[in-house]
Amino acid sequence: MQSWDDAYSHLRASFVHEAAARLDQITSLLDALAANPADSTSFLELRRRFHAFAGAGTSYGFPDVTALGLRGERECAALIRQSASPGAEDLGRWRGIVKEMREVFANAREVRPEAPREAAAPAPHGPESILVVDEDEQVRQSLTHLLESEGMKVRAVRTKAEAVRALDQALPEGVITDIRLPDGSGYDLVEHIRGLPLAAAESLPILILSPLSPFLDKVEAIHCGADGYFEKPVDWEALMRRLQHLLERNRPECARILSVEDDPHQSAFVSAVLKSAGYDVRVCDEPTRFEADLVAFKPDLVLMDIMLPGITGYDLVRYLRQDERHAALPVIFLTTDGQLQARIETAKVGGDDHLLKPVPPPLLLSAVAARLERSRFLKSLLDRDGLTRLLTHTAFLERARAALALKQRHPAKLSAWVMIDLDHFKSVNDKYGHPVGDRVLGALAALLRRRLRQPDTIGRYGGEEFAVLIEDLPEADTTRLISRLLEEFAALEHDVTGGGSFHCTFSAGVAMIEEGMDLDAWKKAADDALYAAKAAGRRRVIAASGFHTKPASVPHSPVATA
Repeated sequence: MQSWDDAYSHLRASFVHEAAARLDQITSLLDALAANPADSTSFLELRRRFHAFAGAGTSYGFPDVTALGLRGERECAALIRQSASPGAEDLGRWRGIVKEMREVFANAREVRPEAPREAAAPAPHGPESILVVDEDEQVRQSLTHLLESEGMKVRAVRTKAEAVRALDQALPEGVITDIRLPDGSGYDLVEHIRGLPLAAAESLPILILSPLSPFLDKVEAIHCGADGYFEKPVDWEALMRRLQHLLERNRPECARILSVEDDPHQSAFVSAVLKSAGYDVRVCDEPTRFEADLVAFKPDLVLMDIMLPGITGYDLVRYLRQDERHAALPVIFLTTDGQLQARIETAKVGGDDHLLKPVPPPLLLSAVAARLERSRFLKSLLDRDGLTRLLTHTAFLERARAALALKQRHPAKLSAWVMIDLDHFKSVNDKYGHPVGDRVLGALAALLRRRLRQPDTIGRYGGEEFAVLIEDLPEADTTRLISRLLEEFAALEHDVTGGGSFHCTFSAGVAMIEEGMDLDAWKKAADDALYAAKAAGRRRVIAASGFHTKPASVPHSPVATA
């Protein structure tokens, strides 16, 4: 990745080099208006030219250019609102602005904006390590069992001193601590962690547990730097949802940012800032391409200029919000207009933030990161099944469509659709009750999360049916992998209230995506393979090509007597 200093120096040199020609263009527009003051096309273009200098000047070390450009833009805007044409006095004043800009560039000196933080190289994702700090042995054991069932590594200690020693040895990916410790408080521990001279300590997920419930204690938990507060007895499912969201926030991810900006110098600066933080950026410099870029790029966030050729950013966002697929897509307006009415309009059309150009890089990155995190959290609530925390049916199909599109672009790409159905699950619910059945579903979901890779997609397709997308494995290897999961799941003991336990199994069908196959055909191939596995006696995995049976050794019957 190009360093910020190199990128900035190159962009600044280009901005200075092209300034004279852009000022000549403004002079030509002024000449056209002198000849014909009613030339509305030239007048609107003049305003856009002043707007471009206002938005980019300070970004490249020329705050005087921003001030001059903003003055020209606002004077033009005032006349446009009055439906008035510029007079000789207006044109003379604007020629003076151009002259002052030329003098600023002639005396150019380097004024560098605060550099954005360089993005760290993504680390490979493995099992997260969680530090649990609680004096209560039962809580430590419960949390350890819960976290390990989700494929996480756990270190449990009972005191603040033990926690500090553990942190000195290695920083975990997350911390769960009680508010009351034998040798201090959880608040003090959180403040110690946030004060560590490590960048990772700033964003380390930390949750606080407490038997206390007063509002001020919750406020104190947030004030000291914790990311969540849970009262005892703890709602473990709510805690896990919050922890997994925080962990996902910290996993390496290249969010896609669509910048709608027609000024090349402004868009180049914004792109350089965002790319320096590891974001994938696409610039839409022509509003007529906006819809096509939305479909092709599938952005996670949109940066929207307001003044665009032939249309406003407000109009584009109104259009965006009419499509339910983009109803929750974060939109940040970047504009030189800081008037109250502009902010009101931003809120009315569905904008999430309103930043004034030129935007300092740290402010831009902070705003983008905050909006992305909130968007991911809301999306996770919508896309995740409440019981298993796997993708919902709809969210899974979206991922399947994306895999299909990738196959069309790269025909050699391997992708398998695996349909999994629990054997005789109705018997489990009838015999042991739905709460026990829910625990069986949760156990299979946890096993899939533990054993499958991070890039693989896992969803609860409906009822006792699960679906998995496995990338870059041939059919035989995918079938063997699912067979091993079947063996491991069949060996699990599911406890029954009042004593006893039973075992459960599943059947599965594997279908590789083939060139020219659509979504319905791919799904049907996986369904047909699953039905073949059930018809052949269940508790087995069958691949769609040839329906070749891959039996797994299962030590117990699907539902044993408790």
